[in-house]
Amino acid sequence: MALPVRAAAMSGVTRCPKCATAFRISDAQLAARSGQARCGRCGHVFDARVALVPDTGVTAPSEAPRSEPRVSPPDAPRTRPMPELSPARSERSPVWTVAVALAVVGLAAQLAFRFRSEIVLVWPAAKPALETLCAELGCDVPLPKRAELMSIEASDLQADGANPGVMVLTATLRNRASFPQQFPSLELTLTDAQDQALARRVLYAPDYLGRPAGSASGFAGNSELPVRVFIEATALKPTGYRLYLFFP
Repeated sequence: MALPVRAAAMSGVTRCPKCATAFRISDAQLAARSGQARCGRCGHVFDARVALVPDTGVTAPSEAPRSEPRVSPPDAPRTRPMPELSPARSERSPVWTVAVALAVVGLAAQLAFRFRSEIVLVWPAAKPALETLCAELGCDVPLPKRAELMSIEASDLQADGANPGVMVLTATLRNRASFPQQFPSLELTLTDAQDQALARRVLYAPDYLGRPAGSASGFAGNSELPVRVFIEATALKPTGYRLYLFFP
């Protein structure tokens, strides 16, 4: 009885369409996944039969195979595996490390200086440390300036009965915030019958407080402050006025 003759395993050369790497591949590898192969260099999955040429046993130098393709097993999913990431270098120059640390410290100091009032408002326990730092830097820790939380509750401008050449401005300022603030400035504009400006004057806190405004307590929260200022302006004969509150 004649024994069956098993066909010899044939092979050929195919090329990855993505990185152009040439591979030698056998018929068994082609049949394992209907010709689908994975490039051993770039990981690209492609049909190895498209660029397949018979292997004559002599490989041109420019087409020398650099690695064998990996053929997906029959039961393997067609999804491409995640590429392995090379570990990043962790070495850092000591100079670079010191420079970064100094930059971080410098940025933190600038932010603390710029927002020192807000920091104290949110975190009162930080005030002694900031005051100590400012004492060394020649600065201070000012109270907040939130004009939107202040208002003029009432105001009036009348001639002084005892001094005909003097006018008296009275007003009531209110700090609606729950925390102390700096004393605001007031802008007084005298107007004529057509509401045109005749004169304008800015009243700073010492002008209406009658004392320096450097008190650390400031304008107490949820409180009112009466204002009374004497102004020599009757020669202008104003018929009206405008009064604004603001922070310089």
